[in-house]
Amino acid sequence: MNKVIVLWVSVLFAAMQVGAQTYRIDTSEISFENKLRPCLFVGYDADAKTVKKAWSQFLSKKYKIKTKGIGLFSDKDIISSEDVTINRISDKRMNLYAMVGDVSGGSELKYFMSFGYDFFIGPAEYPDAFKGMKELLNDFSMEFLNDFYADEAARITKDIKKLEREIKSKQRSIQKNNKKAGKESEAVASGLEAKNTSLDMDILGLQKQITELAGELDVIKVKQSGITRN
Repeated sequence: MNKVIVLWVSVLFAAMQVGAQTYRIDTSEISFENKLRPCLFVGYDADAKTVKKAWSQFLSKKYKIKTKGIGLFSDKDIISSEDVTINRISDKRMNLYAMVGDVSGGSELKYFMSFGYDFFIGPAEYPDAFKGMKELLNDFSMEFLNDFYADEAARITKDIKKLEREIKSKQRSIQKNNKKAGKESEAVASGLEAKNTSLDMDILGLQKQITELAGELDVIKVKQSGITRN
């Protein structure tokens, strides 16, 4: 009985750990040149264009590799880097491919590599090289997501501060109207009161926006804490 309880707790804990991860790398397949090829698959909150740009910059910065199929006048479904060497994967010359597409709520990246024309790297045929591919994808995911969520948090924080400034401005307007109403006729005071009512409604709307943005910020903080290697 105790063994069953311990096993159940272990399974529950493992499930919680997986659920806490911001990204998950899975082994999959992709149709390329009329054949199914082994690949690594991962999903992100960012759109495909953002991921493609970050992928290209990562390969350029880390490995001095140029990526084809992305740029001002080119945006192909599959972007590639041909005849490259990445020692952590293999000392042989390789071709590197990535397909990044938009999905609901973000994007998906499928990444695969080959030795030459038709020797595609997979967990069965080239396990060590495939492991190296996953390490590279982990490196990219960690770097990209840390930067992406930091930018998102900064943007939301900036929006919240802007809304807070708007609220203070409207509150000052209400105070001025209240002071002015005491010196004016009843008709003018009534008009100022109506303005204040409208300003109060505006403030409530702004406060609601702040609450929603604060919720988004909390979600981002959780996702930042869940950026861990697979």
